[in-house]
Amino acid sequence: MEYLMAAGDAPVKQVDIARDLGISPATLNRIMKVLFDRGYVFRTSQRFVVANFRFTKNVPMSEDYLEALDAIMEEITDRHGVYTEAIVVTGQDLYWHSRTDLDPPPVPIRAKAGFRRPLYELDAMSRLYLARLGREQLEYQFNLATFHDNSPALRPYAPDAARALIEATTGKDFDYDFEGNRVGLRRFALVVDDLDGNFLHFLTIAEAAKPAADREMRIAGYRRELEGARARLTAVMEKEQREAEILRPANNAGLA
Repeated sequence: MEYLMAAGDAPVKQVDIARDLGISPATLNRIMKVLFDRGYVFRTSQRFVVANFRFTKNVPMSEDYLEALDAIMEEITDRHGVYTEAIVVTGQDLYWHSRTDLDPPPVPIRAKAGFRRPLYELDAMSRLYLARLGREQLEYQFNLATFHDNSPALRPYAPDAARALIEATTGKDFDYDFEGNRVGLRRFALVVDDLDGNFLHFLTIAEAAKPAADREMRIAGYRRELEGARARLTAVMEKEQREAEILRPANNAGLA
């Protein structure tokens, strides 16, 4: 189904699908029959198939992208001895897609793959994401009286204070909580957008919030590290886009 979606509205030969995906023609024919019987594809007499569905991911990261993301995160962890995280947004929650490991862990950390936390805790990631919504959408989607800090006490913010904190982040793609959160974790967060400028996920560096004499150097260094990682991830997306654009004309030519 992903292959057919990549082809867009262009008919695709079953023999090409079988070859490109490494599926035997007999197996592919059985799959296509099920999809045809349920109305997901149209089939022509020349054994072309045309998708009759729209298949999208809420967080559109491909297999190649995820492989590159995992490799980059491990490189950062190996280089600096820090946690590296990929965090997406689902509804009103941050959702940890993946995280590297450290042994021994510098601080007790619950946030690993599958962990979910509300955006109402105004840390760097929440501030960055909520600032992108704009005031109207922020007030429509969220209860301003419910925002709080990330200290052990989870102290509430007055609505005006919460709004000011969020709006102070408008236009930024990088932020941090240098003093650490309630479990003693210091996090630096960078926004990764897709090629259309839509939010895709956060890429973060997290470490124990120990006193640091090199505060400004550390902030600048981690920012460069994350920005370099984002550039590599963007290059993967651009490569996939070029390959998809090549595929569409080829499929149209095959039909002609």
